[in-house]
Amino acid sequence: MSKSLAGLAVFGTLILSFVGVSCGPSSGESAFDKKRPVVAVAPVQTRPYEDGYGAGFDLGQRQAAPHGRMAKEEEAARLGREQASGHTERTARWERGFVEGYLEGYRNVVTGKK
Repeated sequence: MSKSLAGLAVFGTLILSFVGVSCGPSSGESAFDKKRPVVAVAPVQTRPYEDGYGAGFDLGQRQAAPHGRMAKEEEAARLGREQASGHTERTARWERGFVEGYLEGYRNVVTGKK
């Protein structure tokens, strides 16, 4: 009985390998050689946020005192508006980045993280 099972296993393996070879890509072409369509995607502008974050982070670190009081978000938003006024390239994204960076820089100094 074990010989018949072994023979059946060999036969099944041969059938599966034949089916795999016959269903694969033809003429030496692999599945990875097929060209995929190119989709044009508009780039996402993250630079203003990052620039604002960096400016806010630096200012927050300079204005904070170790073990001092934490800055409020309203105070950071006011500073962001002041820093952005008169600069057309400093958009609302820049201001959001400034507020986040300012609070993070301030928090790092107050809590002792650097």
